[in-house]
Amino acid sequence: MARPIRFRVVPQEEGMMLGHIVARRLPGTDLERAKELVRAGAVYMGHLRVRVPTARVATGERISVYPASEGDGLEPLPLDVVRFVHREDDFAVLDKPAGVPVAATRENARGTLAEALRRRLEADGVVRPYVGIVHRLDRGASGLVLFTTRSIANKSVHQQFVDHAIVRRYRVLVHGETPDRFDCALPLLELHSGTSKVAQGNPHARAAVSHFVRLRARAPVPGSSLVQVELETGRHHQIRVHAAALGHAVVGDRRYGEAADDGDAARAEPHTGGLHLFARELAFEHPQRREPMRLLAPTPAWAAAIDDEHDPAVP
Repeated sequence: MARPIRFRVVPQEEGMMLGHIVARRLPGTDLERAKELVRAGAVYMGHLRVRVPTARVATGERISVYPASEGDGLEPLPLDVVRFVHREDDFAVLDKPAGVPVAATRENARGTLAEALRRRLEADGVVRPYVGIVHRLDRGASGLVLFTTRSIANKSVHQQFVDHAIVRRYRVLVHGETPDRFDCALPLLELHSGTSKVAQGNPHARAAVSHFVRLRARAPVPGSSLVQVELETGRHHQIRVHAAALGHAVVGDRRYGEAADDGDAARAEPHTGGLHLFARELAFEHPQRREPMRLLAPTPAWAAAIDDEHDPAVP
């Protein structure tokens, strides 16, 4: 990841267009490339991301540019990453592939699921499409993500999220043999590095509650346990930090986990691939009809449980 380039506007640059000053200050960057960086969301004025190359700058203003590597971050995703599980005029539920970020970060604005959905709606004839991000899912995880696609639904759906009225259930493969049921209520603190940590006694830490239930896996991996996780809160990296804190790190988690010592689960990782965290189920109230909805994502083989066969919602 390229380090950000930061500078302040000097008096002789007062009133210049943002695209022009980026081209002026970034070595080897022509005007068209600078404009593309701005449109891609890679440029901040102060703490505000600005996507308009013609925006005027003022003396003393701090500009931050997050230049992507060649071909990285500015190329949009193909539209086939937009996999609808449910779609209506007001909202859509997508099955996110692993490795795709849900929303823009300072380092990456394109190549996101939200951007791909916006372009998909545009391709379907929606004029100036609206995409509201209700919740996020870790880049390495896969499964269900809920977006609003009309602002009229945004308030209702977001309020359900704030009220913890949206039920989110995940399938997670973790290292070790877990109890049948266990909970974690350790408070979490999000760090500037983009990670989180358990921070008991820290006044800035936020309450976080996760409920774990062990499942009977259809294809069990020795040395690991398949668990269902239901969240009462939705903190940054909550499942991964809580699981690691309990001694059962998520298989494939290179940030918070530790590979089992020469165990079967560690050897299985290259074959099953990546972070084993899957957002399987969403349940919420329809924003217009006020009726309950329950949606399931197609389950990968590693996350399938024997009891799924008795679930009437499973196709």
